[in-house]
Amino acid sequence: MKFTATLLALFAAQSSAFTLRTPLALSSARSDTSLFKYKVFIDGEAGTTGLQVRGRIEARDDLEIISAPEGLRKDEATRKKLINEADAVILCK
Repeated sequence: MKFTATLLALFAAQSSAFTLRTPLALSSARSDTSLFKYKVFIDGEAGTTGLQVRGRIEARDDLEIISAPEGLRKDEATRKKLINEADAVILCK
């Protein structure tokens, strides 16, 4: 499984933004970071915490949120696929 970064703490007290603290390993195909958006998968984005996390990430133009279709959001195979596609995964369970 590809796991290039871990976001452990997203919210500091009254924080409205976050930064990626761990440099993400870029492949040669992703060497131009000005055109690259990091893919973030929020596992549990339909819950209370997931909705708050998504709201904070949506405003960023350097991040792309990848999501499962509504009917497949609890499907294990779909979740595994999205976790493997993402550069960072946030677990909201």
